[in-house]
Amino acid sequence: MAVAEINEQGGIKALDGAQLVLVPADAGDSVQKATSAAQRVLNRGKITAAQGAWLSSFTLGATEVSERLGIPWLTLSWSDKITERGFKYVFQSSSVSSQLAEQGIAQAVALGSEAGKTIKRVALVGDNTAAIVSYFKALRERILPKFNLEIVLDEVFTPPLPDATAVVQKLRTARPDLMINGATSHTDVITLLQKMREFQVKVPMIGLGTQFTTQEFRDGVGTELVEGLMATVASHALKGQGQLSERFKARTGEPWMVQDSVSGYAEMWIIKAAIEQAGSADPGKVRDAIAALDLKEGPAAAALMPGYIRFNEQGRRVDAVPVIVQWQGGAPYTVYPTEGAVKQAIWPQ
Repeated sequence: MAVAEINEQGGIKALDGAQLVLVPADAGDSVQKATSAAQRVLNRGKITAAQGAWLSSFTLGATEVSERLGIPWLTLSWSDKITERGFKYVFQSSSVSSQLAEQGIAQAVALGSEAGKTIKRVALVGDNTAAIVSYFKALRERILPKFNLEIVLDEVFTPPLPDATAVVQKLRTARPDLMINGATSHTDVITLLQKMREFQVKVPMIGLGTQFTTQEFRDGVGTELVEGLMATVASHALKGQGQLSERFKARTGEPWMVQDSVSGYAEMWIIKAAIEQAGSADPGKVRDAIAALDLKEGPAAAALMPGYIRFNEQGRRVDAVPVIVQWQGGAPYTVYPTEGAVKQAIWPQ
């Protein structure tokens, strides 16, 4: 959608209206396939910049290729490792896992306090993919102790999760005030929540990632079960983005914009701004332009909180802020931070 809008609005003005051409590649279902896909598409020539992949493990592999070829790569993937390798050509548009962990806990504690609920006991349940490993490590070692929160369950599994019975039994025994759900696979999330429903385990929960905010997730779990469930995501449709959301729904047929669509939309406009600033489609010059960007207005800045786009020397977006999304009435809405909230949060019972 972003590419179409950019081209409809005159393309790259600094290059006499040159049109952006999107060259998609399927990352597949493994790190090896994602890396191979990056090699195929980036070696075809005339690639100015790239974006993807969703899963951090895939992005770690794919960006080895883009770095070697000197092609700038934007990603919404969370893992700290992505920008800890000293690479020059990779940029993260979202907070990294360790930052997201602290920001997400602070937001959850604030929401609980506003609802008159004190959070003291926390359960960690998630898989061992790269982003969740980084996220949970930061929680265990630094963030939960900082907030004086006790870990009453720490359960990590290797996906796929064939049966969630043992996990849910432990969860029922632990009786946490808050569960942090770090299952990244759509099917694992559904398996876990369906088993919680079977055992009648009701725990206030914050999921990690956009897989908790999709129509497929709601339909797989059931509208009644997802009601009130919250998720920490890098981005989601914000207050004041009604027109953008309507354009998205009309163009795609999807019922709402989730993290992948919001961040992907913003990243294409970031690439467009960098090409304009560089006055060139040369990947090296575009990379330097991305590193020097300071966007305070326009589609990219408006799509991502806190409303401006800058990157530090590591390639991480400065002051990137996640949002908390909550299911209300069968749809996911941004509920925190307040300045971007579409609806008021309701603490789940």
